Amino acid sequence: MKNYFIFLKKELFEAVKTYKLLIMGVVFLLFGMASPLMAKFTPEIIKWAMESDPAMAGMDFSGLITQPSALDSWFQFYGNAGQMGFFVLVIIFSSMLSSELSIGTLTIMLSKGLSRSAVILSKLTSAVLIWTASFGLSVLTAWGYTNYIFDNGVVNLFFAMFCLWLFGMFLLAVTALMATLVNKGYACMFSVGAVVIVLSLIDLIPKAKKYNPISLSTSSRMLLAREASLQNAVEAIPKEFIPAIITTVILILVFTVLAVISFNKRKR
Repeated sequence: MKNYFIFLKKELFEAVKTYKLLIMGVVFLLFGMASPLMAKFTPEIIKWAMESDPAMAGMDFSGLITQPSALDSWFQFYGNAGQMGFFVLVIIFSSMLSSELSIGTLTIMLSKGLSRSAVILSKLTSAVLIWTASFGLSVLTAWGYTNYIFDNGVVNLFFAMFCLWLFGMFLLAVTALMATLVNKGYACMFSVGAVVIVLSLIDLIPKAKKYNPISLSTSSRMLLAREASLQNAVEAIPKEFIPAIITTVILILVFTVLAVISFNKRKR
């Protein structure tokens, strides 16, 4: 346990030194700022573009372009943090093992008795802390800007954001496992991408969809579209995602254990 905390402190220091924390923080801060602004000004940009087209001169576009709302802001957030954000997450942490193994620093520490379990668990914990902090910053920023720009709120916002966060945790667990199986960061990244593709294909099977972790980043978006006036909406809707949440939590634990076992059996 002592080795775990020592190496965790070292990982957090390295995250600052190598700008991982800065990059994650800045990227997700921009996602949080851009989402409500894009929702606010996209209709105006579309209207300006249509009015600038000579072929559409004199046409009335008032009935075609709806006024943006807080719901549009969070839809934008899902598209940014829930898609591009996950790409950034995997890219940043896909080299969590390969970078140190390639230069030999980790090999030296392991040869001096450092626990392999402590290494993989501390690296995963560091990634989880950075992900949680960055995502939390992004959500709070989007929430602040959205409340400032728009008057109306949305239903199930907290639960929808929790689903996104949990799927990010799942991706980190998969990344940790793949990092112990391959020697290169790009190979780890592509392996995680392959897992996501497989999950996307499984999502096409109706009976398997409700257990699929990827549904947390896709179907849960529809939570935001439900009207607050529906009776028991807040209580009933999350129950649809309980199977996927349970499956995701179990898989996170399984992949973490497999990552520890795999790294313990690894020769270098």
